[in-house]
Formats: sequence, C-alpha cells, structure tokens
Amino acid sequence: MSVSLFIAVMLSSSMMKSTQKVEVERARMIESIGKQFNPHVRDLPFSFRYGGHSFKELVSGWKATSQARDLGRTKDTFTYVRTDPATGLQVRWVATRYKEFPAIEWTVFLKNTGKHDTPIIEDLQALDRDFERGTGSEFLLHHNVGSPANRSDYMPLETILGPMATKHISAAGGRPTNSDMSYFNVSNGKKGTIVVVGWPGQWASDFTRDAGNRLHIKAGQELTHFKLHPGEQVRTPLIVLLDWKGDWIDGQNEWRRWMMAFGMPKPGGNLPKPMFLASSSRAYEEMIGGNEANQIMHIDRYLEEGLKLDYWWMDAGWYVQQHGWPQVGTWEVDKKRFPNGLTPISDHAHANGVKTLVWFEPERVAPDTWLSNNHPEWLLNPLGVLETRNASALGTNEPCVVFNTGENTVSWNGITWKSKSLACHPGPNGEYSVIRWKAPSDGQYNVEATFEGIDEKTTTDFHVLRGTEAMFNGYVNLNGFGRSMRNSGTIWLQAGQSIDFVVGYGNGNYGYDSTGVSAVVTDPSGTKHDAAKEYGKGNWSYGFLSPGARPDASTFKAYDKKRHGGAGGTQLLDLGNPQAWNWLVEHIDNLLKVNHIDLYRQDFNMDPLIFWRSNDAPDRQGITENKHVVGYLAYWDELRRRHPNMLIDSCASGGRRNDLETMRRAVPLWRSDYAYEPIGHQGMTYGLSMWLPYHGTGTVATSGAPYYGGGVSPVEPYAFWSNAAPSLGSGIDIREKAIDYASLRRLFGAWRKTGKFYYGDYYPLTPYSQAEDAWIAWQFNCPSSGDGIIQAFRRAKSGETSLHVALRGLDGKAKYSIQILEGGTNAVSQKASLTGSDLMHGLTIESAEKPGVVVVVYSRLLH
Repeated sequence: MSVSLFIAVMLSSSMMKSTQKVEVERARMIESIGKQFNPHVRDLPFSFRYGGHSFKELVSGWKATSQARDLGRTKDTFTYVRTDPATGLQVRWVATRYKEFPAIEWTVFLKNTGKHDTPIIEDLQALDRDFERGTGSEFLLHHNVGSPANRSDYMPLETILGPMATKHISAAGGRPTNSDMSYFNVSNGKKGTIVVVGWPGQWASDFTRDAGNRLHIKAGQELTHFKLHPGEQVRTPLIVLLDWKGDWIDGQNEWRRWMMAFGMPKPGGNLPKPMFLASSSRAYEEMIGGNEANQIMHIDRYLEEGLKLDYWWMDAGWYVQQHGWPQVGTWEVDKKRFPNGLTPISDHAHANGVKTLVWFEPERVAPDTWLSNNHPEWLLNPLGVLETRNASALGTNEPCVVFNTGENTVSWNGITWKSKSLACHPGPNGEYSVIRWKAPSDGQYNVEATFEGIDEKTTTDFHVLRGTEAMFNGYVNLNGFGRSMRNSGTIWLQAGQSIDFVVGYGNGNYGYDSTGVSAVVTDPSGTKHDAAKEYGKGNWSYGFLSPGARPDASTFKAYDKKRHGGAGGTQLLDLGNPQAWNWLVEHIDNLLKVNHIDLYRQDFNMDPLIFWRSNDAPDRQGITENKHVVGYLAYWDELRRRHPNMLIDSCASGGRRNDLETMRRAVPLWRSDYAYEPIGHQGMTYGLSMWLPYHGTGTVATSGAPYYGGGVSPVEPYAFWSNAAPSLGSGIDIREKAIDYASLRRLFGAWRKTGKFYYGDYYPLTPYSQAEDAWIAWQFNCPSSGDGIIQAFRRAKSGETSLHVALRGLDGKAKYSIQILEGGTNAVSQKASLTGSDLMHGLTIESAEKPGVVVVVYSRLLH
C-alpha cells in the first residue's frame, strides 16, 4: 500500500468514527423531538381561549380525528383535528417531522364549520409550551436586530434568562423584521433549541422563566380577539423547533443546513446560485430617468467592460406615474419612455446571456392611480375619516389642511388627530398653510387661537394675521416655546377683511410638522365662529401663502383639491379581498409574461398594521391581518406555480419582511436600505448569515458612496469586500469610462470564485463590533468538499496589524492549502499548507493597510 493511500485510509477511518458518533447523537435528537409528534399527547404546543375558556379545558368533549402520512425519506406529517359539536369550530394542527434533522414544524388552522358565528376566539398562540434546562447552566437567548435601516441592522444580541426573567420581542408596524428578527436560539450549556416564528405580519413572543428549571415560550399573532363567520378559516403563524447539541454556533449551522434543505425557494428544483446584478438606479433615481435606450446602453457598457451580468435590474419608476416612483398603483408600463414595453430591454439582455429583474410594489397604493381611482372598495384606508385639502398646482401633498371627520381619535405614524379637529402642515419649499376667516361686518372681534404639535416631532412657527399686521407670532417646540401655545385678543375688522391662522415650517425642515389649530372668532353680537365646528361652512376657507421670511397674506391661494385619506393618501390593497387578489394575480402574471421578466421583485414601503386594525370591528380584531397574510402567501404561491423557474426577491424598505414564511418563497437581494457603508454591511453579513444562507446587497466599491449619484468613483477593495454577499448588485456609474475597470474585473472575478462557500457552515471568528478600531472576521466552511473562505477586515483606527483566528469545522489530521485572494501580507502564504489541527489552533492574518481586507481561501489536500 502506498504511503498516500495509507494516509487516506487512516483519515477516512478516523472521520468515519467521528461521523458515526455524531450521527448516533443526531438520531437520538430526532427521536426525542419526534415525541412531540405523538397524537395522544394532551399537552399540545398551541393554545387559545374560546368563549372565555381555555381550549385545553374544552377539547376532551370534542370530536377527534387524526391522520399520519409518510412523505418518504425526508419527512412525514401528522394532522390532528378536534371539532366542537356545539358550535362547529374545527381546530386542525398540521405538523411536519423531519427525518434527517432534529426538527419539527406546525401550523394551526381554525375553521367555523357551523351555521352561525362562533363565540369569541382570543389569545391564539401558535406556540405555548415549557422548555426545561439541566443543572449547572442557564438559559441564554440568542436573537438579532431586524432591519430598521441603520448601522445596527441584524446585530446579534444575547439575553440571559435567569430565574423569574421575562423578555418580550415582537414585530413593529406589521412588517415582521422591522425591528427584530423572528428567529431565536435558546441555549442551555451544550444544547439548545432554535425557535422560529414564520409570520409576515405582527407577531409577538414572550420568554418567561420560573424560579426553577423551566422557561415558558409563547408566540403567535400579536392581537387575536374575533368570531368566525360560517365557513370562515384563519391560521396561526408557522412554528419551527430545531434541537441541537454542541455550542450555539453548531446550532446555527444545523439551522442553516435545514434552511437550505427545506426553508428556501428552489426555482427549477435548485437553490439560487450566487448572482451578479446591476442597475441604473443611482444614476436615474431608480427608474424615474430610465428609458428603453439608456437601459440597453447600460447593459452594453457592462458587457463592453467585461463585467458579465447574471441579471439586469429595473427598479421602481418604470410604470405610469406623475410624481415620482412612490406613486404606485397604476401597474402599466409607461409608454412615453418605454413605447414597446420592457420587452425590448429583456430581449436584448437575453440575447447577451443576461436575465431581467423588475420591481413591483402592489400592496401600497398611492393617490391618483388606477387602483385608487377605479377600485377604492379593494383598498384599506385607516385615514379615510381624514379630509385633506391641498393645491393641485403645487404637485405635492403638502402644504395642506386636514380635518378629522370621524368620532374617534386617529393615530398614525407618530401623528394624532383628535375627533372633529383641524390641523395644518406646511409645504416642502417653505409654503405656509392657512385657515382663513372673513368678517361679515365691521366691528370689534375677539380672536382665540391655539397651535399644538400633533406629531411627535413637530417644530413649526405660527402667526395670526390681519392682512400685513400680525396679532400673534410664535413657535411650537422651538426657541423656548412649548408644544401647545394659546393666544387670545381683540381686533377691529372691516366687512370682508380676513383673519389668517398660519403655520410655517419653523426650523426650515417641513417633515413631521403636523400642527393642530383651534381657531375661534367671536363677532360683535357674541356669536362664536369655531373653525372646527364650522369646517367647510360659513366664512371659513383654506389655502397657502408663498414662501418667505415672513408670511404675506396677499399671496393667499385657496386649496382646490379635496380628498379623504390624510396628507399622503396612502392606502393598502387588501389581499384578503378575493376580487382584489384575483385581479392582482392575473394582472401581474400578464406583465411578467408580456415583458419577458425573469425575476419578480416585490417591495413593501409601508407599515400595514394600522390599516389592518382600523378595519376590524371590536369582535373581529386580527381578522384583516390574518386574511391579508394568507392572501399574500397564496399570491406568491400562485405566481410560483405559473412560473416554476422564476425566483422572487423580497424587499420591504430593505429587509423588513424576512420572516420564514416569506423566505421559503423568496430571497432578500437588498437586505437593507442602509446602503454601501462598510462597517454597517460587515455587521450585516456577520449577523444575518447566522439565519439566512442567501442574501444580497449592492456595491459601488467605494466607502463614501451616496444612495443616489454618479460620476467617477475610486475602486476600494475594503469597501467592495465589506459589501460582498451571495448576491451582489453593482451601482457604479457605468457611463464613466475613467473608472478603474481592471480593478473591478479582478474584484468581481475573485468574488465569483468565493460564491460557493456561502452555502457552507458559517463561523464568526471575532466578536461582533461596530468599533472603528476593531478587526472583524468570519469563516464559511464546506465540510463535504473540505474547502472554505476567511474574510477579515481591519478597520480604519485599528492599531493592530494582525489578527489571530481559530478556524472551525476542519479535519484535524488533514492538510490544507492556503491562498490569499485579497490583501494581506506574507504571514499566511509563508505556510502554503497546514494541518486542520494547526488551523483550528490558530491562524495569524496580517494587514498593513487600514482600513484593510484579507480574504483567504483554503482547500483540503487529498494526499
């Protein structure tokens, strides 16, 4: 036997014994978690109250059926059904057990099979159970920030759950990963359980420790208090539990493998490949300046520079709109800019081996669009009681006057409108918003005026004018003035003379400047004229004054436009409405086919929670959200059925909708609206890779790149690799021929070589940090092929020229070749090959540059 063959046999024998031990342990865990699959277990892992009583107290008297199905080598399912003979409520628990992973998942469905409305169903929890720990170790909750679009996106967090500790974590605003990720790892020493909530809506979870060894976890849709009509069905969030042993990072890698097997889309039967995309969004403010000619030109320029694209990306603004890309709701290609649709662009791309991606945002509906004008009955509008007046000539939503016509207070986006109250909002260019009253006769009038900030951040100036004469001037939340300012006084008015109650933008920024106005004029006869009580009547009118250092009443122009729905007028397409759902499926499907679109990108730039909840009656709380979520998932399922080879990209102002139900159907190619900045994106790769094997972002290969812009930009390897991800979108200004394309070709070529590693196991090699003086590093390791990558970043203020890292997941006795792909000094390359044991004890990486990047690729040698 040759020496090399002898070594190979010995290594194989050693690895086999180790593998057998691991597999035995995994089999035990799979068997253990499978016990929860037992249909005779009374302690079901979900709960709710029905007619004021616990379901578990009632269920013994209900009709019971169950069914088990073996789905082959990888999984089997169990359906547990209980039906109330008195009311017809059917409870169906559908669980899936995975045979190759210590994992189980389930969803609960509730349906009214009776002839009358059910009693109230409330506090519906998809997960409600205890977890026990062993002695000598404490529960530690590993969780992550969501994507609020700042430097901390996806930051890993730890919460110790000691005796009597509690922790509440939830979604925000109805988008599931707006504030926090809905993925949790509960560790207990050398073992633990991953708990994941799949719900593209407002989920909530509670972790509650007792004084002993138990941790109680509840999770579900945050608000449920409803009756079901005959034939009506709702569902709970998806719950996945996965047990692990080792350390908590081993648990994360068990999860990543499960995700790749069962939690990710596989168009055409395959996981998405690493992809290089490009767009003209930075040059043309998305697609506002895009047209057929310049899109084809951009594609050709990339090909001319030898930057081979997988997809050409056409983002927001290709459709009919008059006021910029946010005006969505007319889903037709703008024939003024694209006379032949998007088809010529797609066909040109296809002829050059490039596919096309196109952006949609069907759920948000802006004013003056086809959907808002033709199908208001399909739309949810929590601000429908708000009547807004503004000026069509200005082409903006502000300045405006808003009146709450309803009987209740309306709160939205930090603004609170009291019932039957008036408010003014200044304009973006300094226009003043005005409520005007005209005197019917000569005389002495008493004027009372209160200006109050009704936005959390209101900062405005106010004035009460008689022509050019000011009765009162002041501020709200500025220059020492308070949040609410009351003024009163008397003034002589001639018949036809006006009093103007004026609101300006105070600090020069018109954002967040909604200001409540209470205006009462008492005439000489003692009759009070209240602006709110007489809204739209009598001698009151509404308009704006031109910008200026001081308001000039002579520039008054009346508002000519009136609508319901608040200043922005945004509405939500109700995907729980069957007619709306059917229209959307057919219309979008046709656009995809006609325009030869290969990848469907769906955005969601609004928080839907208030739209859902404002539509619910007191005895139907949670219903609108539930039906919208079900409709949203069914919509994507139908698109995927009709386009089985099409990938879907999920975006929601970045990564605010990355729950498991969404990630089963899509990938997030734009993981955050916090774009390009290196340290932030290093942290995003560090944190998000724990949960999602596939994600993407953009790069300009420049540290200081603005969100929009063009021109020649320097090529910086540190910035490029800081944004490197499984999917990488280019935002460089390809029109500029002076860019260093040779360096870009080298960087993109090196990134291509690393793409396969992102589907390996993931190991953080340093603590998470945003500090300017730190190093940060991680490893992706492919155990089956024996190769992997290390990415290490020395930040700008780091005084350390080297970093010592201990690799993980290697074969201790095997030898590995080492190659520096980017940066670094000779510290690594001097040792062309090292044993796995050496590398797991530590590898020194050096960078003389700061900021600097080192990318190391390693491969297991066969002999």
